[in-house]
Amino acid sequence: MSPQCEVFCAGNAVADVLARPVDGLARPGTSQRLEDVALGPGGNGVNTSIALARLGVRVALAAPVGEDRLGGMLRESVRAAGVDDSNIVTITDAKSSASVVLVESSGERRLLHFRGANAYFSARHLNWDLVKGARVFHYASAFALPAFDGAPLEGALERARELGCLTSVNICWDLQGRWLTLLQPALAYTDFIFPNREEGRQLTGESEPAAIARRLRSLGVKTVIVKLGAMGCFVESSEGSFTSPGFEVHPVDTTGAGDCFAAAFLAATCWGNSLAEAARFANAAGALATLGLGGADSAPTRAQVLEFLR
Repeated sequence: MSPQCEVFCAGNAVADVLARPVDGLARPGTSQRLEDVALGPGGNGVNTSIALARLGVRVALAAPVGEDRLGGMLRESVRAAGVDDSNIVTITDAKSSASVVLVESSGERRLLHFRGANAYFSARHLNWDLVKGARVFHYASAFALPAFDGAPLEGALERARELGCLTSVNICWDLQGRWLTLLQPALAYTDFIFPNREEGRQLTGESEPAAIARRLRSLGVKTVIVKLGAMGCFVESSEGSFTSPGFEVHPVDTTGAGDCFAAAFLAATCWGNSLAEAARFANAAGALATLGLGGADSAPTRAQVLEFLR
């Protein structure tokens, strides 16, 4: 009997209201015109799981939504993408998380964020029957789900390892500045970690990708993938280290590109690709994800990534 999913993804769910271009704000009492606006599914957990599904990977998502219309939209978007939504939890009396995403002409963005139901989602909500047999247990939202911080994440990764899963962690920004103090206990049970360069600097005090990777590996991580945006990524494991160059595109919106990158890397891992092949595939998927507005809605299919690489 085959497992219910290849990747079990635990993370946050956020309804994104995106507006572009916003290179500055109008004075109070005035208005400014936009070229585009969209309401769509977002949050690291949702973005990553939908990206995995579009790449053809069987994926289950554990995430929280509130008792409201935004929660219904998030659940419907995940289900429509082919993601197993049976571990999406409705948090009683909570509103769904939401972000107003102000996208600059360059594609960079600023977020105004309401945490909502994500504040109450914890490891006790995870359906471990779905995890059994999965190739990868992916925690998509380090520092974005406060009830997972510290020992709960350590325990979840340890249990996933005991069930035979590879484990992976994607890094979000720690607004409280605790960084490594909070995350370090979980690193001994982490097979893959996906910080970008600035997140890596905050975690380790190092600024160069090789030094970031070396420090995180010394704390127990098996494979470190430092995301470098348009420059690609740096990968270090017991097999050695290398830089995989990025692809030149003209970004519309970088929202969710890092989540799409992580999804593509994990998908390639499930397919048995080498680290170098996974890094190149992930760089391409991440680049393509910047060409549309929104995170999950811009995730490419496997065919689109392969055509881009050709």
